[in-house]
Amino acid sequence: MEFPLITDFGAWAIAWCALAMMLGGLIKGTLGIGTPLLTVPMMAMVLPAHMAVTMMIVPVIVANLWQVREASDPTATVLRFWPAFGALFIGTWFGVRILSEIDERPLLMFVGIAVICFTLLQGSRRKIQIPENLVKITGFFFGFCSGLIGGLSSMFGPMLVLYLVSLGGLKKNEFVSIISFLYVAAVLSWGIVLVSFDMLNNSLVISSTLALLPLSIGLGLGRSLRNRVPERLFHRLVWLILLASGTSMLWRAWNLDSTLS
Repeated sequence: MEFPLITDFGAWAIAWCALAMMLGGLIKGTLGIGTPLLTVPMMAMVLPAHMAVTMMIVPVIVANLWQVREASDPTATVLRFWPAFGALFIGTWFGVRILSEIDERPLLMFVGIAVICFTLLQGSRRKIQIPENLVKITGFFFGFCSGLIGGLSSMFGPMLVLYLVSLGGLKKNEFVSIISFLYVAAVLSWGIVLVSFDMLNNSLVISSTLALLPLSIGLGLGRSLRNRVPERLFHRLVWLILLASGTSMLWRAWNLDSTLS
């Protein structure tokens, strides 16, 4: 699939996409999640939907690698979460290469409702908490589900965030570094799939790379803002992003047509 350069859409479209990327970077820098929820719909107002989704590949990879380095002990993070990391690769390939022909509407509706219900439960007094001895096995489950859903719909985040908020006790900087570590597996496998389907051509790579500038500005601002956000408010904002993710899945399922978006 051939995509034109972003510069072919005119100055107003470029400015709008730059604003979308900067705001997406601001959310990412502050919370470590949520970039596609804002950026992709905004860019899809002026770009083809496929292009808006696929343009995220370079910014998302760079943003997550940038935030992974914030981990205080990267080795401990890898040892604790490698099952989820590996399962993401498996689930993504399974979702794209084997299940791409099924109707994704029921899956998105089921997961969207589950995400909303689980988020409301986690925000109540009856929280679900994963004990330390089950971190690895549940990580594999959530990682595989995230890859499967992401492979079908490009929405990797909700299951990963559900997993981390269920662990409990994660400080905001620790949460950001771990979620970014897991996102790296998601976007790397996603990128491989895009290349294998010839959807990542030179024009798209150039446009996606140009998007790094406004995204980086937003990331820097968001990182500074995170330092000023109290822990309790941070986790409440993460819950709001989860609710938005679940709602987005339901909206996508409701409006799903024969074209993958």
